[in-house]
Amino acid sequence: MRPRTAEPSRRPDRVAAAVPLPTSISVLISALLFSTACGRAGEQAAQDVLHAIDQGKVIGTRGTMETIGKALTTYAMDHGGYPQGSSIQEATAALVPAFLPSAATVDAWGNTLVYQSDTRSFTLTSPGADGRTGSADDMVMTDGRFTQLPSPSAR
Repeated sequence: MRPRTAEPSRRPDRVAAAVPLPTSISVLISALLFSTACGRAGEQAAQDVLHAIDQGKVIGTRGTMETIGKALTTYAMDHGGYPQGSSIQEATAALVPAFLPSAATVDAWGNTLVYQSDTRSFTLTSPGADGRTGSADDMVMTDGRFTQLPSPSAR
């Protein structure tokens, strides 16, 4: 009889961990599964969940834009005008860290905020859910005041 030799383990030393889905994707998948299981009532519930998520993104983006707007106003009081530029990166470079703790340059949908200033006035725009400027879901701030906000979508 031959003596047994130690065979290399066929089991990997490490087991790959499952990669968690971003919360919004997992909520969407749950809403779609619920919708399929419950029919028409489930569809309405799924729409309500998606609407609530979208409204949360509007609120979050509004807060980000208000913070940047206040920093721009303070900068203008100290420097006699707003930072000149045509990108949010140029604006935040002038604001961080003296007027803004960190450079927040995207909205809650992951779109880059749009900044434009000639030093006398500024416009800050979030492209909104569709990711395009010039549409009804844009959020627009001019000189620290919102001049356009998306209307709550009809349900």
